[in-house]
Amino acid sequence: MSRASINLLRAALLASFLLASGVAPRVAHAAIYRCQAPDGGMVYTDRPCSELGAIAAPAGPVQEGRPGQRGRIRPRAGCARNLSELVLRVANAINQQDTNQLAGVYHWAGMSGGQSVAILRRLDAVAHRPLAGIVQVGPQTAQSVDGVVTDAEYYAKRPVTQSPVALRIEQSTGDGISPSSTVFALQRHFGCWWIRG
Repeated sequence: MSRASINLLRAALLASFLLASGVAPRVAHAAIYRCQAPDGGMVYTDRPCSELGAIAAPAGPVQEGRPGQRGRIRPRAGCARNLSELVLRVANAINQQDTNQLAGVYHWAGMSGGQSVAILRRLDAVAHRPLAGIVQVGPQTAQSVDGVVTDAEYYAKRPVTQSPVALRIEQSTGDGISPSSTVFALQRHFGCWWIRG
């Protein structure tokens, strides 16, 4: 294992330890907007909702800012207790190009040393690409076969509030033009939300 890999692994373990012990680094304030896309999904972005063709969605319970300033959210100390906080932490880590912050919200439980190095490289690549937005991904619904819709499929397609199962990070590559998309599964563990995968 190279020296750089060992240092990256140490940094990830230190971030995990600090997060688990309730000590969190200060997070810079970034304007994060919570938007409802035309298809009904939630999108978290650093651009105003109107630029994306979406409408502003009501902010979650953790909101801070001057009066009249909507959409600016600051995470609490400790782990992400709700999905909005997790999205904010991921967005802040990417906007600050901070791999350690991104590693701090990753679910490392049960990970071997070899797996950790590969994941840290992936997180580092994500942290250093420009962020376009974060989209919550819901569970997939079954498709009908030969145009016949079963009762189960009909009732599954009814509008029901479903919890997201993943976050899709929309970014651009180094040239600033080519789109890049990374999907992380969501993990709930000890009352906190984490990314994994």
